[in-house]
Amino acid sequence: MASACMGDIAILEVALRNHMDRRLSLISSEQTGTGDWYMAGLNLDDRTQYQIREAWNHLTPQQRGIHTHGHLVASLTFGFWRNLLEDGGTIHTKWPDQRRADYENDLWRKGLDKMFSNGRRYSRAMGERWTRRFALDIVKTVHALRNRVAHHEPLVNGIPLPGENRRITLEDAVQACFDLAMILDRDLHAWLTDNSKMKLALEHEPRETGL
Repeated sequence: MASACMGDIAILEVALRNHMDRRLSLISSEQTGTGDWYMAGLNLDDRTQYQIREAWNHLTPQQRGIHTHGHLVASLTFGFWRNLLEDGGTIHTKWPDQRRADYENDLWRKGLDKMFSNGRRYSRAMGERWTRRFALDIVKTVHALRNRVAHHEPLVNGIPLPGENRRITLEDAVQACFDLAMILDRDLHAWLTDNSKMKLALEHEPRETGL
């Protein structure tokens, strides 16, 4: 099951980062005239900027010189993209101009919400409002499942959600993967429905017989 999850989540991670990268490039181009959003002076918090520097430090000299944008984006972690859906932390911690990042107004409402092409329609079908929090809850759950299987932790007793002091079932975590595909792109969701290894593994999950 863990192997099946990693295969499907890898596809979702690439889709998430590509959608978010394109949208951030548009926001950056409109505000600063460059699509290289990671160095365009957007109001990114210290944690985000640190992760960008770490990704940059892992690039080879050749990667820094050719197709730099693509190599850097590919080096950023799933957690990096999830963090951009949160509220935003401190900018310039312990400096005289210390302030809070505002990802709701500076990123989400500036166009980041449009990376989820089917988000509004899907949230309405679920009886929910389309908000950054709605998208974040889905992405956080997929990220928690991803970390669980990547760290070889058991799935039998559910998936603990960091910072929430609760667990969700494996079935609910897998459903979040399909939810993420759905809000990103309906064609991606259709493809995942037909090709998901997680879905196949769940259908053959051993059940307790009571013996």
